[in-house]
Amino acid sequence: MGLGLLLVGSFIKLFVIMDPPGTIPIFMAVTKDMRKEERKKELDHAVIVATLLLLLFAFLGKLVLDVLGITTDSFMIAGGILLLLVSFDLLRGEHKYGVSGESRAGVGVGAVPLGTPLLAGPGAITTVMVIIQSSENFITGASVVLFAIFSAIIATRLLLGQSERIYGIMGKEGSEVLSRVMGIIVAAIAIQFIRNGIMGMF
Repeated sequence: MGLGLLLVGSFIKLFVIMDPPGTIPIFMAVTKDMRKEERKKELDHAVIVATLLLLLFAFLGKLVLDVLGITTDSFMIAGGILLLLVSFDLLRGEHKYGVSGESRAGVGVGAVPLGTPLLAGPGAITTVMVIIQSSENFITGASVVLFAIFSAIIATRLLLGQSERIYGIMGKEGSEVLSRVMGIIVAAIAIQFIRNGIMGMF
């Protein structure tokens, strides 16, 4: 696979798993009592937190695996299973990694639950770790994962920045339908991760 296709494919994987269309209704709910400036501030905070977390796990995740004695192939299989569970939640329209009962509008929601676990959740963290470890060498892996993280974050920021307009057009049902479609794609990505991990072990 050429580098261009690898970059685009990695971006699409991460963007789909982050699922910004499915996050729009939640974002609107937890910021409903905020002024436009406050909503923008919380969104910027969420983006910064998500970016830092994804970068941290992308570049230090391998070190953690080495310390624990876990192989890349084993991690890919485990990550694929985790993504499969996340895809089931998306298909059912559930957000188990989303807003907790303690999260309320008017309280700082940028870091939690928006930054993590909604944007930088288990699926996204697993994906960036698999992307960098699946590459032939560190430089290629680092380039691909940096492109995937920053392009997905920028696209998510732009999309969520237009939440009111998009939500007004699509409504809750439209957002949920799109989220379910993304759930199918995430399931396919999960199966591919599991397949690659099993093939790497034999």
